[in-house]
Amino acid sequence: MKGATFSAMKFVRIRAMLLGLAVIAVSTVWGQQQQPKEPLEIKSLFNPQVVLISGKPTMYYELHLLNSSGDSLFLQSLYIANQDSAWLRIITKDDLWKRYGTGKKTKDPQELILPPHESGILYVEMKAPGNKAGALLHQLTYTTIRHPTAGLRTASLPLIRYEPVTPLVIGPPLREGAWAAVYDPAWERGHRRVVYAPDGQSRIPGRFAIDFIKMDEQGKYASGDENDIKNWLGYGATVIAVADGVVASTLNDFPESKTLSAHPSWPSEKATGNYISLDIGNGHFAFYEHLQPGSIKVKPGQKVKKGDPIAALGFTGQTTGPHLHFHIANSNSPLGAEGMPFAFKRFTLLGSWSDFSQFGKAPWIPAQKVIVKERPAPNAVIRFQP
Repeated sequence: MKGATFSAMKFVRIRAMLLGLAVIAVSTVWGQQQQPKEPLEIKSLFNPQVVLISGKPTMYYELHLLNSSGDSLFLQSLYIANQDSAWLRIITKDDLWKRYGTGKKTKDPQELILPPHESGILYVEMKAPGNKAGALLHQLTYTTIRHPTAGLRTASLPLIRYEPVTPLVIGPPLREGAWAAVYDPAWERGHRRVVYAPDGQSRIPGRFAIDFIKMDEQGKYASGDENDIKNWLGYGATVIAVADGVVASTLNDFPESKTLSAHPSWPSEKATGNYISLDIGNGHFAFYEHLQPGSIKVKPGQKVKKGDPIAALGFTGQTTGPHLHFHIANSNSPLGAEGMPFAFKRFTLLGSWSDFSQFGKAPWIPAQKVIVKERPAPNAVIRFQP
């Protein structure tokens, strides 16, 4: 069960319980009431971010977990409520397992374990409770391995704030053609789940990253032998500036393999391949990655206008095929910044696959709809509008 709706009476009881936890936490901070330290600590290192997807305000954030005890913990359910009880969600064990990231994760959803002195992350994506600012309360239940009969224990995270949907609206990064917006926050190895800490602080630069792959009407991304990168439909496509800005940094001499089979397994510090970072103002940096070597037409410090050609789509860095990796971050660091939400000013939704295993093998399910100031839905096929 991914969620649950409660009767008004149960809702009020849970609200009271969660608000009570918040009061206890505040009292503890001020020294008015001391509670035994819970072995499970929860932190939110980056406040929830909201973006519009398919007409729905959608919230992305992470809960960082730390087991400070010498006992393994079985995670059970995550309860989420807002500050005025206008909305509530429960994420139960099976769904919690899908959202859980740790180096010690088992393949059995019934064994959702956080080992002693280890950390983990819960990745949360959900419909936002209205388009207004607010705060969320969290309660995570668990049991301990050494004392399984002691019953459920509870770790809580009082009030974390979020802002309404105020997305950065940008122009297209690419021009003509049908482009698959490849991403899914549920993918265990997707950009959403990749944490970098080049300076010791954990960040997720690809929180809202999208990989764009050019498609034909048959749902194919290559013509002929797809091992040859020049047969990929998007290879060499012109990459353009999504907004007026100043070039912050570039890398233009990363080597490129001529075939997929000859492509090296690059380490994470070389994930970007050739890239451009474009400072578009107000603490936003647009990152274009995996570009063709020698194709970058701009230099650091150079001013560009929205729609200016700046490079060509390529096959460099950590990638399994030619595509454009695009994301917005809050500083000029490919791996040491937080990913920020963004929306495209205008695009046409052409369709999507109900089963992504058919990607590249069969046509997408067609649709024809103009979308304004939204983020493409996962694995949608779109045509950018100027």
